[in-house]
Amino acid sequence: MLTIRKTTISEFFGADNIQTLLDKYAEESAMHGLPHPKAKIDLYEQLERVGILYPISAFLDDVLIGFIFIVSPIMPHYSERISTAESFFVAKEHRKTGAGTKLRHAAEQYAKEIGALGLLMSAPLGSDLAEVLPRVGYVETNRVFFRSFNVE
Repeated sequence: MLTIRKTTISEFFGADNIQTLLDKYAEESAMHGLPHPKAKIDLYEQLERVGILYPISAFLDDVLIGFIFIVSPIMPHYSERISTAESFFVAKEHRKTGAGTKLRHAAEQYAKEIGALGLLMSAPLGSDLAEVLPRVGYVETNRVFFRSFNVE
């Protein structure tokens, strides 16, 4: 059975299959010029404690299959809360379960509940997510460019 629910950072990083899931996420979402991800769990915990980070996880029969982390600070430029999907991933073999849609809906509901003006989402160029978001009401507002200073 598919379950979508808020989790704590310690519960999320304590999942039995977390390293496999994070490796799959890194493989699909890696940005050229950045090192392999290495999550700073203590920083995630600090953001969770101060109420800026809200993790939502997808489980299939108690196995973690996906997640979306919402970061919701008050943006100094607007003096308003704007939520951002910091991470959003469902393992490829579980995408037909509807977990991605349900995670997105849960994130949108949470952002509305806390009074955020909206939810920003980024998607890798050419990804399925980049195709889906415009069809479900998201508008492309900007393009993100990256210049690496990592000389290798």
